Amino acid sequence: MKRTQLLAILVAVGLAVGSVPGAALAVGAADLGGGAGVVAQADGNESATSNGSATTGQQLATIIEITDDEVSGDVEAASLEAAFEDANESERAELLAERAASLREQANETVTAQREATAAYDAGDLSRTAYAQRLAVLSSRANTIDRGFEWLDDRAVDVSALELRAVGYDRSGNEAARDRLADLTSVGASALLAQYSGVQRGEFTLETENGLSIEVENEDGERSREFERDQPGDGTFLVNQSDALAAATASLSTDVDGEWTLRSVDRDEDDGYFEFEFAFVGNETTGEAEVSVDGETGEVFELEEELEPRERDDDEDDEADETPLSIGIVDGAAEPGANVTLAVTAAGEPVEGATVELGDRTVGTTDADGRITVTLPDDEEVEIEIEDGEREGELELRLRSISAEERADAEIRERLTVDGSVDNGTVTVSVGYDGEGVADVTVLAGGERVGTTGENGTLSFAAPSTGDDELDVTLVKGAFEAELEFEVGADGALALDEVDVEERDVDDREREDDEEDDAEDGGDAEDDADDTGDAEDDADDTGDAEGDAEDGDDAEDADDAEDDADDTDGVEDGEETLGIDVVSGNLAPGATVTLEVTDGDGAVAGADVEIDDEGVGSTDVDGQLTVTLPDADEVEIVVEDGDREGELEFEFDESDADDGSEETDGDESDDSEEADEDDDREGDE
Repeated sequence: MKRTQLLAILVAVGLAVGSVPGAALAVGAADLGGGAGVVAQADGNESATSNGSATTGQQLATIIEITDDEVSGDVEAASLEAAFEDANESERAELLAERAASLREQANETVTAQREATAAYDAGDLSRTAYAQRLAVLSSRANTIDRGFEWLDDRAVDVSALELRAVGYDRSGNEAARDRLADLTSVGASALLAQYSGVQRGEFTLETENGLSIEVENEDGERSREFERDQPGDGTFLVNQSDALAAATASLSTDVDGEWTLRSVDRDEDDGYFEFEFAFVGNETTGEAEVSVDGETGEVFELEEELEPRERDDDEDDEADETPLSIGIVDGAAEPGANVTLAVTAAGEPVEGATVELGDRTVGTTDADGRITVTLPDDEEVEIEIEDGEREGELELRLRSISAEERADAEIRERLTVDGSVDNGTVTVSVGYDGEGVADVTVLAGGERVGTTGENGTLSFAAPSTGDDELDVTLVKGAFEAELEFEVGADGALALDEVDVEERDVDDREREDDEEDDAEDGGDAEDDADDTGDAEDDADDTGDAEGDAEDGDDAEDADDAEDDADDTDGVEDGEETLGIDVVSGNLAPGATVTLEVTDGDGAVAGADVEIDDEGVGSTDVDGQLTVTLPDADEVEIVVEDGDREGELEFEFDESDADDGSEETDGDESDDSEEADEDDDREGDE
């Protein structure tokens, strides 16, 4: 919402009431970002589902709050734009990565504030209208953050994917943050914002008994409805797409004259649900809806629906041939290369002879039952278009889920160029991206670090003794890593045979950075090799204390010093490890247990939980989530909250299947493993 529009509304409302109540202004001055309370006009005893409306004082307070947010956001956006324009490629990547991390943190704070507000409302500490006002202000803040992510997406398109990968630009983390904001950027929350900012007037209904449900109706006839509940299934698909579509359609409003038509279908393989998008067209009303259906149970757990009066052109009439065509899948599943049967209808009746296009190719016409069987392409998505005279319709199908990182990998492979030659025992390689040399790339050949590329992306080094007809090279820059296999021609030219692009783990990057720092440390390299090569002897040999002091190591614990340095780096970077505890239930294959996620300040709400790489939900306001463990010998649990992570592993055998053995990643067991790896590496040196 534009700031000038809000200020105009503020002036108009102020003139209408003559003055701003002091209590209302106190409301606007409160800080919502950290979950601080906003005290609005109370409504007395309220039922969980009764209607409410915004008071003038609440509207003024809301306008003041969101105008302040928008002013700050505009100033920050202008500063970022100027810095971006003046930066080079690597600086732009760094700027985007830093901005993304800041936005993810803001998103987490906003979602936490929303959950705290919901808990306060459920406990009776907030009235219905005060809770609605809190959601309205947080909705404005969430939309500002979401626009920040859109700005990132627009700028990232023009920045090298390699440089973005190098600085750790977290595309998936950005998407996850936007998903967490979805409750506050939804049609229901946005409709509340419109009422509490004075843009529209009307009534609303809130319910939190079975997830959050918001219904809003404005005086101009616009209606919105939404609800969100915890996904009930276990992430698998037992329900076919046709049944899921029937459940989604049944959840839509039917009290308005018109027809819902399917517009897109998405099958989320990672989380195990279908997502359907619909459009509504009636004589007096238009609208759209988005519905999510669990793949295991077939239950609708998310719905967003918006209806508004239809605006007609002067030459538009109500002829029947303007009824839109609807496309549905009645047999088969939307998968790459699958055969599916489509049904084309208008106002619920089959349409014979409709022309069907798959992508940009005509595949036939519908039969007397309005049906046609087609073979879907082996692509990520496909658009189906149908025509029958003046009537038309379309359907978008997502056939394959590809993560943001996988897309980035593909882009890097396409644009990365590495060539070179071998001449008289010297290898020269040139690393380029989009035709430009890439500087500061660490090169490893035969597993050994041989140097770093210069400004033109070139490096020369002695050929390793790994054979005359092939050469394995690894390129590393920050979080970017690519493993290359070359064939050496008879003339010494290097022909790239295979490229494997990866994203390096944070722990690996920190460990190698520490190793490079140690290698460049001004201490005695020979003494350092002796000290680290035999830590046990160093612990007993106090006579080497002076040499150890010169190297910066503690003679009694050379191994743990490096691990401690790694841990300290993580804390300095703000990447705090999350703790995971089992607070109820017996650890055993197939058992149901309650997990609790904590940090240094206590429980962590909204942390995403995965079990064996499958998302199972998010922690509640108490940092807890009840899950069912898989019936397996080993179980790995990973939690994420923004940039923070934690990991927990269980190993079961027949003798301890009832209680299991527990290992926590990033704690004692991980430190021991890292220490062993460090001992092996230092022994080799």
